[in-house]
Amino acid sequence: MNVRGRLYLAGAIGASISYIFNVLAFTGEFDVIRWSVFVVLFLLVFVGFEKLIAWTEPPESD
Repeated sequence: MNVRGRLYLAGAIGASISYIFNVLAFTGEFDVIRWSVFVVLFLLVFVGFEKLIAWTEPPESD
């Protein structure tokens, strides 16, 4: 797995743990469907911000 894949995996795991603990702390119940929707939306936003940053960086010239 390359560096980008590991960053996606680490981000998804960290966000999932945070989501699970917050949901359990405030509601006391866990729903897998809501969690899976959260993970999908998180990864979409993660990829979107990466594309935005890549778009705003000037191209490298040698």
